[in-house]
Amino acid sequence: MMNTRDSTANGQGPANIKEAEIRQRLAEAQEQIVELQEALVKSEAERIALQVEVEELKAENGRLKAELNDLKQAPFESRSRKKLEEPEAKPEKAKRASRHQRRGRKRPEQIDRIERIEVGDICPDCGTPYAGKVVERERTIEDIEPVRPTIVTRYVIERRWCGCCQTFKEAPVVAALPRHRLGLQVMLFVVYQKVALGLSYGKIQHELHTYFGLTVSRGELSNIVATIARLFGPAYARLIRLMREQAVIHVDETGWRIDGHNHWLWVFVNDVIALYLISRSRGSKVPRALLGEDFEGIVVSDFFSAYSPLDVEKAKCWAHLLNDSHKLATTGKPPPDSEPFLFHRQLHTLYLDMVLALTESEADADRCQAIYREMRQKLLDFARQPWTQPDCLRLAKRIQTYLEDLLVWLRHPAVPADNNAAERALRPAVITRKTSFGSRSKFGAHAFARLISLIQTWERQGDDFFSTAHSLLQSHILSQN
Repeated sequence: MMNTRDSTANGQGPANIKEAEIRQRLAEAQEQIVELQEALVKSEAERIALQVEVEELKAENGRLKAELNDLKQAPFESRSRKKLEEPEAKPEKAKRASRHQRRGRKRPEQIDRIERIEVGDICPDCGTPYAGKVVERERTIEDIEPVRPTIVTRYVIERRWCGCCQTFKEAPVVAALPRHRLGLQVMLFVVYQKVALGLSYGKIQHELHTYFGLTVSRGELSNIVATIARLFGPAYARLIRLMREQAVIHVDETGWRIDGHNHWLWVFVNDVIALYLISRSRGSKVPRALLGEDFEGIVVSDFFSAYSPLDVEKAKCWAHLLNDSHKLATTGKPPPDSEPFLFHRQLHTLYLDMVLALTESEADADRCQAIYREMRQKLLDFARQPWTQPDCLRLAKRIQTYLEDLLVWLRHPAVPADNNAAERALRPAVITRKTSFGSRSKFGAHAFARLISLIQTWERQGDDFFSTAHSLLQSHILSQN
């Protein structure tokens, strides 16, 4: 017979095990609940952070859209007018000092001389003797000597008889040209002042006398410029050959007078070269002759008809096109809903879209081709709109005529969208034209074109005019002996 105590113990055993199992599962469930609550709190915090970031991005997007809209609505707004309408608040001095680092003139590395300024032993105001040690400070000053007398050198030249050549031989003097009393430095100074800076011979004469104590007649100054131009003929010819090898060249022209008759000053320029030529003609034969038959680069120009017959790849200037459309939108102050105003706004907006798209492409070839195809269709659709105003029709026809030339810069990112390089290259010549009213003779005009070509080219290539020209002249002197 089974014991009663044993049976009771056996009956309670399974119940106790089941209860412990339930308690363990309950504890595990509570731990899972705690973990899920923590994860929920974390996800909620991340959601709030993402929502804040989205709101910030929306605000930034709105700001960028507003700026783009301002550019589209008022692309040529006057700066002075904008300042009057929206006065710019001046920052506080403390804030300005914290944002901008104070900058001054860079101290020279080479010190030519050192002078000591002594303070003395007594105070100049009250006569009291100074006490303590001397404290020093430094101050560096750059200055010039207003008058530097001309250096006159007498050369004693040895001559020896050559029995083979049956003549006397001597070493060349490389400080001056043969049969010239003025040295190379004086001649190059005259050329630079006349051609590069556009000074008159009277002012150059005054400079030489004031700064160097040298008296030179105006006729001799003119002869110096003509002589140097003649000697630089081979360098100018090499410049023409170099220009024909360029991948991109900017071309423009401006008026020039020779002895009172109208001529034209042409310029062919890029980042490394500047070639000038004065001709009686303004026709296409001038750029055709300068570029040659084998030119394979791209010619950037305005819409002047002389460039159309050129059998080369051409690019047209957007600055000229937008300037013409801007004149339509501002002449007579037409209302905002007028056709000229809408024409200019749409054209300028399309140009801004091209600039932004090309900037985002990061010069990727495939992306540039896709942008070119897309923008070509947009520009063509714009030009084909039913414009009725005569000037708008004229510009729309110009766009259709030069459609491919206006989009070269999208297919070749290295080609600029404007012809500003040629416009800037003409400014030094224009200054000279205003001070001298052109040239007195054809020889003087060709001399000016030749010299300004070399000066501008050397400056673009980072070469100093005086040292480069001096070396060329010395090479010429040595070659003549």
